[in-house]
Amino acid sequence: MSSSAQPIAVIAKLLDLSERRVQQLSREGVIPKATRGQYDLIGSVRGYVRYLRDQAAKAQAGAPDYASERARFLRARADLAEMEAEQKRGSLLAAEDVETAWIAVLARLRTRLLALPDRLAPLVHAETSPAGVRDVIRGAIREALEELAESDVRPERDEDDTAEAAGNGGAAPDGARGAEGPDAAAGADDQ
Repeated sequence: MSSSAQPIAVIAKLLDLSERRVQQLSREGVIPKATRGQYDLIGSVRGYVRYLRDQAAKAQAGAPDYASERARFLRARADLAEMEAEQKRGSLLAAEDVETAWIAVLARLRTRLLALPDRLAPLVHAETSPAGVRDVIRGAIREALEELAESDVRPERDEDDTAEAAGNGGAAPDGARGAEGPDAAAGADDQ
């Protein structure tokens, strides 16, 4: 079976396209051109069908399906409702509340650790052996960690907390107090 060359008007009518669109598809390589103004009939139909299949596959792959999008929406809504229920039960915490609590814990730890040298210097100086120094330091670190473990840090985001934090006497996070300087916070251990 041989393919016959047809004028552009026949190809356009057969494919339900304008003559201009047939020319565009020919330039894009979709429809093969036989000679000037003539197009291969079978090649044109095959090329156009292949082109339509490719377009449909691209559209189907990229276009969201209504049913799947609706299912995704319903899952998201159910997840949100579940998270709200967990939050009301107290088993789900807001990320910024957790962050605030960790900042408070780490600030306490930092303060305790920065106070260790001033507190331990006289005790360590009195020790005569490395083992005794090690025991004093280890005991002080354990005491600081136990105190931290026993503390109950619960960040509450009330205006009372922010007012209390603002009126804390000018304490810096490292335990130093305002204009008094870090030496004033050392306490009776230095004396």
